[in-house]
Amino acid sequence: MIGELKGIKAIVTLGLTAVIITKIFFPLILAGNDPIIVSILLCICIIIVTLFIIGGINRKNISAIIGTTGGVLLAGALALTFGLMTRLTGLGNQEAQMLQFIPQEISFNFQGLLFAGIIIGALGAVMDVGISIASAINEVKVATPGIKTKGLIKAGMNVGRDIMGTMSNTLILAYTGGSIHLIILFMFYEIPIVEIINQDLIASEIVRALAGSIGLVFTVPFTAITAGLIYKKENKK
Repeated sequence: MIGELKGIKAIVTLGLTAVIITKIFFPLILAGNDPIIVSILLCICIIIVTLFIIGGINRKNISAIIGTTGGVLLAGALALTFGLMTRLTGLGNQEAQMLQFIPQEISFNFQGLLFAGIIIGALGAVMDVGISIASAINEVKVATPGIKTKGLIKAGMNVGRDIMGTMSNTLILAYTGGSIHLIILFMFYEIPIVEIINQDLIASEIVRALAGSIGLVFTVPFTAITAGLIYKKENKK
């Protein structure tokens, strides 16, 4: 009701995202495909479908797509790097361990599933930041058509700096909330902090929060620079 036509489009894209995840992502994983590659490709697909359906094909959405894709890819690369450095197994929770005993003859890449979850979990926040920056730059361009490329990028960065702090908190608080019961148990039994953060489950959540937050932060310059360069070509024309 509030979003009117765009609200209806948002519902449509939500349904399409659900279809992509349930009818494409999970069947591909069950078929034995690499979860990291599958998650990256499907995340890019979700980004393109969502932004083009809601806002149409224009410079604003192209900038947001490129910036968001850059942020998601960076988050995935960081998750993979941090995961290898911290030697995460991907078997930190009970559900992952249960996958080892399903009757089908499927060999799961548990580390890959962990990283795929990190990429998908960060997508919503990263996409939010990307479209916010692109939309702000577009409004600045409309209000001041003669503005230079440097000014557009600066405006996008200024908006991004206001956004990134709260959005990073959103990711970290969400991941903390998912482990709150376990953290309370650790605190109650006065387990040393070094032992806590070396638990596979907790280490996974730390990597998830760090990778997602850093990917989100870098979405700001990715989108601002992309939008500035796209509008620079328009000025030349």
